[in-house]
Parts: sequence; C-alpha cells; structure tokens
Amino acid sequence: MEMRSCLENEWLSVFHLQGEIDAATAPPLQAALEEALGEGQRWFLIDLLETEFVDSVTVGLLLGSAKQAYEQGGMLAVVCQERIVMKVFEISGTKELLNVHDSEAAARSALEAAREASLQREDGGA
Repeated sequence: MEMRSCLENEWLSVFHLQGEIDAATAPPLQAALEEALGEGQRWFLIDLLETEFVDSVTVGLLLGSAKQAYEQGGMLAVVCQERIVMKVFEISGTKELLNVHDSEAAARSALEAAREASLQREDGGA
C-alpha cells in the first residue's frame, strides 16, 4: 500500500491510497488516522480509487475512525470504484456506515453538506 495525505481548506483530511490494504499493510494508515484524530481533525475523505483490495481489518479500522470522527462532530467518507473493493463494503454492510461513494465529487459533496449542517448547529441554527 502507498499512501499520500493532505489537509485541504484547513478542515478536510484527504488520504489517497494505492495498492492492497490488508492486516500487513494497514498499520501506517491506522497510525495516520489516529494522529489526525488526535490533532482534532474530524472530516476525512478516504480515496480508494487506486486500491485493488481491502480486507476486514481495513474495514474495521475505517469504521473505528468513522466512529471517532462522528463522536467529534465530523464524518468520514470513502471513494471507491473498484468492484471487488465495493463488494467488501456491500457484503459487510458497511457501505452506508462509511459513506461510500463512487466519485470524489459525490464524497466531497456529502462531506461539505454534513460540515455545513454541523456549523449551523454549532451556531445555534443561525
């Protein structure tokens, strides 16, 4: 697995992943997500467009990160087009929980809408 990450617009942590992600290759991703969460990041875009395989360990760490982001008032969204990877999310029943989208634009739109709603709640609906 290869990973690039960046912070966009001072609020969105984007992780671009390539290759296969499994129990042997997932620890750097888990460490990076934990670090970002520990630094107060709460909005995440996980780009799996160049990922050929994920296993249950990967799904579990994404679920854990999504739960932490949600508890901090944020959200995690996943972009995935690879049929085999999408099947893992569908079979495990995590496609909706992980906000899996088939395009980066759709995932960004979902994150932006959720962030806007969160900001409005924080401002008291103003």
